[in-house]
Amino acid sequence: MFCSTAARFVADYGDEIIAINNVIDRSLLTGNDVKFEEFVKHILQDTQLGPEHLDNHWRPQYSLCQPCHINYDFIGHYETLHQDAEHVLRQISRLSSNADVKFPAKDLDSPNRNSREFVRKFYSEISSYHMLRLLQLYRRDYELFGYKFPDVVQQKLNIQSKFSS
Repeated sequence: MFCSTAARFVADYGDEIIAINNVIDRSLLTGNDVKFEEFVKHILQDTQLGPEHLDNHWRPQYSLCQPCHINYDFIGHYETLHQDAEHVLRQISRLSSNADVKFPAKDLDSPNRNSREFVRKFYSEISSYHMLRLLQLYRRDYELFGYKFPDVVQQKLNIQSKFSS
């Protein structure tokens, strides 16, 4: 799943990101050597125009789903997507005659996926300045959706996450 997602990301956004970072011609042809730091700079540059100018994929989620204005009765998390989807489908099944609805994703909890290692690797490659700006951009998401700052962020910025779960 990660490989196909990464390939799609490169195809969709790689050219745009490397174009703003004055990279070599080979990179402009393929877009497959975008570094995480270049991606972060791209997001932060677009943020200067205002969060509404960010692509929906990078925009703070609170601005998309407006949890302060909509009274949600359930908020799922990607980390528990399979269980959350099963819960929602059970609730829907109670209201429907089709009680055999199942969530199709089975590879979400794959032992080959290690998000923590990806986060550690990528965040260790960016400056404290850019990390702090990202934190400021996504702080409300952390607060509203119950996430804690990744350990690598806390260590690099020497902060304690008040949003520990």
